[in-house]
This record gives sequence, structure tokens and C-alpha cells, in this order.
Amino acid sequence: MKKAVVCLALLFLAIVLPSLSFTEDQETVLLARAVYAVARDESYEAKLAVASAALNRVDDPWHPNTLRGVLEEKHQFPIGSYYDAESLLAAHEALAGRRNLPVDVMYFHSAAGASRWDDTYLYRTIGGLSFYTRDGNR
Repeated sequence: MKKAVVCLALLFLAIVLPSLSFTEDQETVLLARAVYAVARDESYEAKLAVASAALNRVDDPWHPNTLRGVLEEKHQFPIGSYYDAESLLAAHEALAGRRNLPVDVMYFHSAAGASRWDDTYLYRTIGGLSFYTRDGNR
């Protein structure tokens, strides 16, 4: 009987707290939370692109050289409290080296919003997000 109660309690926690993780490292979870905050209603491809843009900034000398530093830059990436399985998968794959944006694509905004970016810098729009290069070389 006690085992059944414990199992039910663990199942309840797994359902109620989907972002609770016992095995994920902090960097992966932080990236997954940022991806979810930006692209929760977008396709997996858009989620991977957000993660790719963040990691492209880490590799760029004009941005902080840590993922936490990039994600915490002022007015750049919102970091929510939650993430879903797709956001976590996108974070894992991007950190493992699978990126779907070239290294010079580091910026994005909602495709529906007004942009101060010239279309010269537009690389691609994926779903509701537009992704931009640093210098318009595309």
C-alpha cells in the first residue's frame, strides 16, 4: 500500500511539475527555459533556431563567452520558469552541436512586430520568428 501511495505521489509531481528535472544540468535547463519563453507556440525548427542563435552569440567575440552571460544580456532573451519536452530537446541538440542557423545569425524578433532591422540583414523567417545576421552578408 505504501509503495502505491509513493508511486501515485511521484506520478502526480511528474504531471504537475513538468519542468522539474533531476538529471539535467543547469545550462541545458536555462537554455530550455529561454527557448520556451521565446518560442513556446512555435515549431521544433523555430525552437532549435532560438537555441542556435543563443549559442552563436556565445561563439561571437562581441557577446559574452558563456551561455548564462548571453542569456542574461539586458533585453535579449527572456528566461521563464518553465520548459517543455521540445524546448529541452532543442537545447540538448543545440548544445551537442546540431544548429540550424549559420554562425553569423544571432538575432531574432517576432515576424509580426515592427522591425528596426533592414531586410538586408534578414536570413530567414521560421514560423512567427525572423532571424537576422550581424552584418547583412547574406
